[in-house]
Amino acid sequence: MRNNRSDAGFTLIELLVVIVILGMIGTLLVARGPLHSTTLDLRGTAQVLASSLRQTRMLAIASDTTTVLRINAAQRTYIDMRGRYRTLPPGVSFAANSAMAVTFFPDGSASEATIRLSEGGHTIAIHTAWLTGAVSIGGP
Repeated sequence: MRNNRSDAGFTLIELLVVIVILGMIGTLLVARGPLHSTTLDLRGTAQVLASSLRQTRMLAIASDTTTVLRINAAQRTYIDMRGRYRTLPPGVSFAANSAMAVTFFPDGSASEATIRLSEGGHTIAIHTAWLTGAVSIGGP
């Protein structure tokens, strides 16, 4: 008698090969360390700083006073609208040709300034328009 039934499933050898391959991939990922993107770090830092600039502008308009966001490039810090010191993440620094302060006026205008952040050879610029005080993030 012949058995026409097909054998379904995997053999023990096939399962062991898959487990070994998954183990090798896991070892490579652990040895490499956490996934890290310089560009994402730099962009995220630029977003946070741009947000602080926008909040400083809104404070100037709401309080009808001139407000300033100051930068200390040597210490990699800036002072936000509440007077708190904010430190840039490790590896990110202010470029040499960055503005050291941005002033916002009660009418919403600002001192025209470009703040450049750099990390690992990459640079990103945060620009404030003098007439409108608008804050934008762009390339170098």
